[in-house]
Amino acid sequence: MEITRELPAFLGESVPVEFAARLESFEVEEGAVLLRCATNRYEPYLHDYYGTVCETTFREPTAGEPSTLRLDFCTPEIVRLRYAPGPEVPENRTPMVVGRFDEKVDLTVEETSSSLDIETGALRVVVAREPFQVTILGPEGDVVWSTRAVDIEPFRRPEDQWNPTEQRWIFYHRYAYPLGVAREGERKRAFFSTDLRHDERVYGFGEGYGPLDKRGTRQRLWLQEVFSNAAPASYKQAPFFLSSRGYGLYLNTSNALDLRVGELDHTALSATVEDARFLDFYFVYGPTAKEILPRYHAITGRPAVPPKWTFGLWMGRISYNRQEQVENVAEELREHRIPCDLIHIDTDWFEHDWECDLRFGKEKFPDPKGMLDGLREKGFRVCLWQWPNMVVGSDMFHEGKEKGFLAKRENGHPYVFSGFMEDAGFIDYSSPGAVEWVKGKFGDLFGMGVACIKADFGEGAPPDAVYAGAAGESMHNLFPLLYNRAVFEATEDAWGEGRGVIWGRSAWAGSQRYPLHWSGDGIARFEDLACVLRSALSFGLTGFPFYSHDVGGFSGLPSPELYVRWAQLGFFSSHVRCHGAPPREPWAYGEKAERIFRFYDELRYRLMPYVWSEAVECGHSGMPMLRPLFLDFGDDPTTHGIEDQYMFGRGLLVAPILDERDRRLVYLPHGRWVDYWTKEVLEGGRWMEVDAPLDTLPLYARAGAVVPHGPAMQYVDERPCDPLTVEIYAPEWEGSYGIHDEQEPTLAVSYRREGDLLTVETGAAPGEIELLVYGEAVAGARVDEETLDVRPVAGGAGMRFDGTRARKLHLRLGDAG
Repeated sequence: MEITRELPAFLGESVPVEFAARLESFEVEEGAVLLRCATNRYEPYLHDYYGTVCETTFREPTAGEPSTLRLDFCTPEIVRLRYAPGPEVPENRTPMVVGRFDEKVDLTVEETSSSLDIETGALRVVVAREPFQVTILGPEGDVVWSTRAVDIEPFRRPEDQWNPTEQRWIFYHRYAYPLGVAREGERKRAFFSTDLRHDERVYGFGEGYGPLDKRGTRQRLWLQEVFSNAAPASYKQAPFFLSSRGYGLYLNTSNALDLRVGELDHTALSATVEDARFLDFYFVYGPTAKEILPRYHAITGRPAVPPKWTFGLWMGRISYNRQEQVENVAEELREHRIPCDLIHIDTDWFEHDWECDLRFGKEKFPDPKGMLDGLREKGFRVCLWQWPNMVVGSDMFHEGKEKGFLAKRENGHPYVFSGFMEDAGFIDYSSPGAVEWVKGKFGDLFGMGVACIKADFGEGAPPDAVYAGAAGESMHNLFPLLYNRAVFEATEDAWGEGRGVIWGRSAWAGSQRYPLHWSGDGIARFEDLACVLRSALSFGLTGFPFYSHDVGGFSGLPSPELYVRWAQLGFFSSHVRCHGAPPREPWAYGEKAERIFRFYDELRYRLMPYVWSEAVECGHSGMPMLRPLFLDFGDDPTTHGIEDQYMFGRGLLVAPILDERDRRLVYLPHGRWVDYWTKEVLEGGRWMEVDAPLDTLPLYARAGAVVPHGPAMQYVDERPCDPLTVEIYAPEWEGSYGIHDEQEPTLAVSYRREGDLLTVETGAAPGEIELLVYGEAVAGARVDEETLDVRPVAGGAGMRFDGTRARKLHLRLGDAG
């Protein structure tokens, strides 16, 4: 009978390992400290403890190869840690890291008999001599982060112990290896473990369809084609996470990673990097997520903001396949008064479906330039699908093969693999020549008037292929970043700096520089809807402000009710696209569904001044457009466990309906809120049961929020934003808001309240401004010396004035008379 191994080994197998055990010496350089460490070598194996087989060792450790841990202090809050056997650590330049840290960080280094203390002004790093351990404390002296040591004090106290090595291994090491390496045999691995506190929550690792708090999970970072929005794997990952203890951690690698977040040892967070002899990671102190995310972006690059038109509706299916069909859909969208900015043509615009030769099929699209020009006159842009896989026998395959631009096997022939279509090779995006080649192909399409390219797939680069610019074990996860970058740069080359955008399915750390991404191929069922929301929130907490999903789900046909509920979530996402198995146009789901869809679509376009302004702010701050409640209301402990509501920007709370029931519980954080629909003022810090018929999305404005609206439009910037509507919800003592526009200067709005006097200042607008104040009655108003007509509206008051120059309004709050 095969032995049952009830308790797994940390590495999946028992192999010799070397742990950092003792600080032998150190060297201080400018902005850096080198730590020379002695290591202990262990040779664990499996042993049967009266029916329970687990990893152990009975032998005392021997001396391993001395190792080096280098601490580079990038800023007072960011520490880079590189660990490797031997006297040096690799430089390890990767495409993920683009930040430069040129300012010198002044360090105070103090040596004691038991430790080395390093202070940066923001952090105190304590390096214990023996057992070796690195602990980082915050400004108040609290422990923020600490590595696992080879020994702990409780094991040193008893005078009489059974085999000390065995005791430490089975009780302490076997589930959470300390800092070290395993470098014998075919698989080289480097690893470390850190303490995980009882109340610590962990977020990030990319898009994740499961729980938002990743504590208790195993995160295997190896990109996959998921065929779902409810799977444990995902299309977009990043080796970065946030901790509620006030720090973030970024592992600078694209190798496969295995992270155990309190899943194997409930008191430890462990990370293993596969096929690696060294570690390279950045510790990022906050202490808040709002401080950690921009500091992470300082390492891997600030997120770009897609063009304003991308925030309008995208309409697609798999797949429009004829010029006449595309032109008819455009006509129907305008006839049905469905605001829309882009039509997406998926896999079937070539002569043969999926055969990606980057040329319009002549019979299907006899006049593509004329089609693109005609659509642009009606306010539409066009996105085209493509993938990196070149079908064997196609012109692209032969050209790529001849020029050496495809990934290869060791014998030099193109690497060919199978799939659900014909066998294909694939473009080697680590080759500069291949990148320029395919950019030229994209450039021809942009020259015809194509607006952007869908960068589909990208998760399948095989690690046993030979690449021009990266090792195979690194290229699988790295491929999407290089792929995203090439498509994005080709778009910017055509349309100008700041005008780049892709529609990408795969991503890795750094891909936030090349937006935007969507959740991949979900199923047309309610169960996927909550998964998509969690994924959006998780992706945002990993440093990606912009994210979308296929309204209705990709695979299968949604019911009209699901289509509407998914659309409501979509219109309050950073980007919204209808896509999947046909039909996906709203009129195909009945009159009621079309009417509700149109209502929320029109609202989205009216909210465009708010949506675009929030997008610009997200680009500056690094905050996601869809943010979990704890990001803004961390001092309200109830928000920490909520993953089915979110803030859409800074001012609006969305509580989407995620199942067939037309009701749900809604939590309003501490403070005052205003129901967006009824304008009723509500006290926060409580749960409410809310009825939400199919045409109702529970939506609330935060007290003090300024939410600008524009006029109804059929596409972004169809006409000037005249009138501009400025809505102030339950004004508090003071507030301000910058209304951004691509073509105009930022329009500043501010208010200040003193007793029953509310002073509102506005910058110059294109035309009239309509000011709406909710949650307060307005007895009178004047601008300059002009008295304004104040009209009552539900929950407040409104007034209109000439906004073409900067104005200052004085409002007297209270009932008239």
